[in-house]
Amino acid sequence: MTDTHETNVGPETVVYAVPEGKRISVGAPSLIALPNGKLLAAFDQTGPDVKGLNGKKGHDAKRNRWMQGRVMSSGDGGATWQLAATFPFRRASLFRDGGDVYLLGEAAGGLCLMRSPDGGGSWSAPMELTGDLDLWLAPTSVLADGDFWYVPGLIPAGGGMGLTVFRAPKGASLMNRKAWTQGPVSPPLSQLIPAVAGAGFGVPQSGASLAWRDPVLVKIVDPTHPWHGAGALHVVGATGSGRQHWAAAMRLATEDLSLVPQPDPDGKPWVWLPWPGGHEKFDLFYDEPSRSHWSMGSRGAPGLPLGRKAAQEEGLHRIGLWSSENLADWQFSTKVVTGGEGAAGIRCDPSMAVCGNDLFWVCRAGGAQSRNARETLQLLCGRIANFRSRNG
Repeated sequence: MTDTHETNVGPETVVYAVPEGKRISVGAPSLIALPNGKLLAAFDQTGPDVKGLNGKKGHDAKRNRWMQGRVMSSGDGGATWQLAATFPFRRASLFRDGGDVYLLGEAAGGLCLMRSPDGGGSWSAPMELTGDLDLWLAPTSVLADGDFWYVPGLIPAGGGMGLTVFRAPKGASLMNRKAWTQGPVSPPLSQLIPAVAGAGFGVPQSGASLAWRDPVLVKIVDPTHPWHGAGALHVVGATGSGRQHWAAAMRLATEDLSLVPQPDPDGKPWVWLPWPGGHEKFDLFYDEPSRSHWSMGSRGAPGLPLGRKAAQEEGLHRIGLWSSENLADWQFSTKVVTGGEGAAGIRCDPSMAVCGNDLFWVCRAGGAQSRNARETLQLLCGRIANFRSRNG
């Protein structure tokens, strides 16, 4: 029987591959589609041989590690890719404000920003925005809401990692340190859970190391949703919980950027959400034409791995796409990409961009020289034609 969910998923192409013999790994990517159909993908590179690469490089003195990012561009729908720029920071996100494209990441712990006025053709020098914060960013969709841009991050707090959110006004000179405001830092996830009676719903599992990972911001636009409210956004984090397909959520007050657990209708904190791929980095966006949230992430390992087994690399070989109207009830849309067995077959950390009726994606992928799940040597790209037709 033909699976109708597969008919519009095109073959993947290679955005970038580490040259053979180089001790370099590629990091999680970010992807945007410009109004003219041009695609831009950004990712970082780490490893001993980064030091010898041409182009802009950064150095993390705390960990004695070199880093270099690459921006790749495609004008033919992802069929071919060309190097557009290098940058000296990591874990960067692409976003567009008016006619400018920005690249926001972190360098040795602080926010760093570059601007392109011509769709990725040329780029400004990097601007350090915050100084050293020991900050961890996840390449994600920088969220626009009202008059501001918002981006989440992780900062050490209370013996773990807490959430924080940065804000800057839309249409302003973002290449200005004074444009950026940081909110307070939340407690680590592990300190929130013991005080929340009944928040587990099957998670966390014994032996799991509870921690926020790869946070994503989302706005709930449905006025009938119990979490909808003026001046409120939500941070949804991929988490280590000892279960696959669960994520944790926090409510963000846009007025002061404070973060608290989302209360349920009875006023009790609501922490966990069933989330396809919520155990690993996922990408998320709200699509107005379909009035749905779309999430792309790991399809996990077969069976029901629990505890530490839920975080093993057997769950990093398949990526899928899901849609939801309420961020809790998810409908499987399509398989996106599947790798083979072992480290070479890793497919993880996807990023998405809508272009007309199509959905483009990029992800990290293993290669013949990969020794483990984090030694990804390629960036792959693909297209899902008429992706909204799969919704409902």
